[in-house]
Amino acid sequence: MKFRFSAYVALVLLLGLVMPSAHAEFRVESLDNDYPGEIQSAAEEGKNLVLFFHQAGCPYCDKMRARVLPSKKIYDYFNQHFVMIESNIRGNLDVVMHDGTQGTERDLAKKLRVRATPVFVFFDEHGEVALRTTGFLDVEQFYLAGKYVTDGVYKSKKSFFRFVQDQQ
Repeated sequence: MKFRFSAYVALVLLLGLVMPSAHAEFRVESLDNDYPGEIQSAAEEGKNLVLFFHQAGCPYCDKMRARVLPSKKIYDYFNQHFVMIESNIRGNLDVVMHDGTQGTERDLAKKLRVRATPVFVFFDEHGEVALRTTGFLDVEQFYLAGKYVTDGVYKSKKSFFRFVQDQQ
């Protein structure tokens, strides 16, 4: 019995080392919650920052985490072009907001008028909002949101909605 338990524990540990993580590499945790610094660091790597606003009990946030973010298409594209940080719209963590002002996660959500979740705010390399999406996006829509930003379409007068329609 003791041998079986030890073998089971060893197998579980081995699988934990061998199995790829479901957590996408482009999703990071900010050590100091300094978003201007995160935008600058991402830009130095040729990437853009995306803030993923969520709240506890949000079924569509959970659905994005479970079905969309781990997909190969999203993982490959976003890992190459983006850094994503999650922010709780009711959170009390101190942050330096994208414009340099200080407050809490809750204050940032209010400033960006985030009421429902999930909300993804894509920033350009200068800290300006390039795109903001609200609600669940499937893999293709979320991929197109990334392309809308990386291809610079947001700089034109074309809306994200029109961009998605043109891709079909």
